[in-house]
Amino acid sequence: MSASRVLSFCLVAVLALSLPGCVSKHNMERAAAQADLGAAYYKEGNPEAAVEALRHAKELDPRSSRAMNLLAISLLSKGLPDEAEVEFKKALRVNPNEAEILVNYGAMKLRQGKTTEAIAMFTKAMNDLEYRNVALLLSDLSLAYTADGQYDKAVSAAREATRRMPTLCQGWFNLGTAEEKAGHADDAIAAYASLIENCPTESDGARVRVACLQAQGPTPDEGLAALRDLVVSTRGTPLGDQARACLTGS
Repeated sequence: MSASRVLSFCLVAVLALSLPGCVSKHNMERAAAQADLGAAYYKEGNPEAAVEALRHAKELDPRSSRAMNLLAISLLSKGLPDEAEVEFKKALRVNPNEAEILVNYGAMKLRQGKTTEAIAMFTKAMNDLEYRNVALLLSDLSLAYTADGQYDKAVSAAREATRRMPTLCQGWFNLGTAEEKAGHADDAIAAYASLIENCPTESDGARVRVACLQAQGPTPDEGLAALRDLVVSTRGTPLGDQARACLTGS
């Protein structure tokens, strides 16, 4: 090969590497390592360090949707939802159908009370056949449907979530809540009972709801007695306040 051809080839290669979206394998590997570091910082409860690492990951690989998604989550934990939304939108421009991004973005919308947007994102995420946390996704979808007043759909989603993962504590609670909102007291009690059975250390809220529903039912004595015990055992906590409110309302 002539010297001029070598020079021409090298120039083309340099120009290609400088084009937007063209990232060297070395930089992609460094970006992935920085994203892993950011994820570790986030899990350790250090969002400031997570944001710094993830921004560095984005500099190395501007099309890393994983870095954008993790950065959005870290920004949320710092109380910066507007900045988080920017990153979620960027990530979805790169991978518009990736469930991991849609679920996290939908969860943010749900916390903001934007249930229609949350439902749309959770529903779209269901189309990602590679997503493994489907039970958790269905549980979140049930919560969004309940918040939106679509109780039958909420019940259906939560039932499927608990069918797929019988040990999913939040799924059982969401099912109980949806059944209760739909006016199905017996089915709600059954769902809460399943939560108590499967998640005994995380079921105080379910115990309050069961006692409250029983106290409002045709044979209230058992529920009223349970509420009195809960008022004493959970005194000074939000659950104690809920038990007292049910007892007073009864």
